[in-house]
Amino acid sequence: MRTCLLVLYAGLFFTSCSKPYEVFDIFVPEINTEYDSLFFQELITGKVLGKVPLNSSQKSFSFPIEGQLLASIQVKGSDKSYLTILGPGVSKSLKLSGNFFVTEESPADSMDNVIWHSTNEMFSRYAGLIFRVDHPESVKEKFDSLINARDKVIKHLEPRISDSEKALLNYQNQARAYNFLMYYGRIIKGFEAQDPYFDFIKKINFFDSEAKSLPDMLLFKYEIELLREQDSIQDIQTFLGEIEKKTENLDLQNFLKAYYIKSVIEHPSYWRPHEQLFTSDKITEALEGEKSNPYSLLINRASDSFFSSMAGVEAFNFKAKKSDNSDFDLSNLKGKVILIDAWATWCGPCVKHRPNIIAIAAKYQNDPRVAVLMVSVDSELDRWKNFVSRTNPQGFGIEVNIPNGINDIFGDKYLVKAIPKYFLIDPKGTIISSDLPEPSLGMEKMIEFELEKM
Repeated sequence: MRTCLLVLYAGLFFTSCSKPYEVFDIFVPEINTEYDSLFFQELITGKVLGKVPLNSSQKSFSFPIEGQLLASIQVKGSDKSYLTILGPGVSKSLKLSGNFFVTEESPADSMDNVIWHSTNEMFSRYAGLIFRVDHPESVKEKFDSLINARDKVIKHLEPRISDSEKALLNYQNQARAYNFLMYYGRIIKGFEAQDPYFDFIKKINFFDSEAKSLPDMLLFKYEIELLREQDSIQDIQTFLGEIEKKTENLDLQNFLKAYYIKSVIEHPSYWRPHEQLFTSDKITEALEGEKSNPYSLLINRASDSFFSSMAGVEAFNFKAKKSDNSDFDLSNLKGKVILIDAWATWCGPCVKHRPNIIAIAAKYQNDPRVAVLMVSVDSELDRWKNFVSRTNPQGFGIEVNIPNGINDIFGDKYLVKAIPKYFLIDPKGTIISSDLPEPSLGMEKMIEFELEKM
């Protein structure tokens, strides 16, 4: 007889002794841990697939799922995560490894995490080479060798993994490496699409639904191919048409269109040839055109953030906690020019620019017309508190925390999908800019300009 399982469906827990729909099963061990729960989150969309209470006597759980996808396992209150491949009929047993959970006896999961981490390690290992002016071909060779080495491991694993797992691993192997090479060429080096550097797009194989696990690679490929045919991208619909023309799988096609619109709104600096296309009018048109897209929720959430963080819009009033655990309310700063720094201790660029932000906070420390607000989105509060006391012992500015703030309403309303991010709000509570440059004299001049108007 099948054991009755605790099932999460439509946000409600109930007990079921059968499976009227497709589910995946999760088994957690008997452990003593300070954490109260963990959750499974779809990697790209951020959709929560299931939440598991760790202090419950029940150790078996089932959650509904429609098809294979890549998810992260994350403990509430920790920034660390582990990737897992989930799908209908999949059963995963978990074990605690340090302060995060991993799956047991799942070679596909282990390999996907190796792909993820080894790509990141390549960046740190060859940082000197990557930032040299004259060695783009050497950078490509390094990442090609990484793809080949991981491909051999995937082939070795074939007897122990399913065909669908193999397809996803093959895609992840290419996508993680080529995504970096795209970023390197498009952003770091600023090469034009016609540059021979991008000829590696010819190596990108055809992929199907597994491309939803990391869609940027295909979109970047489509962009380069289109720009090699014409000098510029004329409008949003032109690129949406390119996606439709080159993607046979209708579900993947709809996903790529929704993800493209979402991505350019949330990360415009990654999409420079498209950036000027995304005005408020054009986004409204795109929303109307894709309203029947089954993935329209991806677009809607991003567009809501775009419109709520535009210059001229009233700044969303948020609450946070100070390092002494007292409450903070943004509305209490009304009447001041407010500079907001959204950051985290785990963000390298945030830490790099933090001394400059603190210097600006020190400059205006005794000016009652200015507030410099440093909003941490760290989940690990003790780590944040220790970092603040070490790096800002004089207590310049206002230090507050919103746990996991990128995924909180704060992140939605202010379009905080990448950090650091800087905002300026006027004394009336209206957003002046939600995309300030990094801390510099330019930022100070913007503050001074607002003070002159007071």
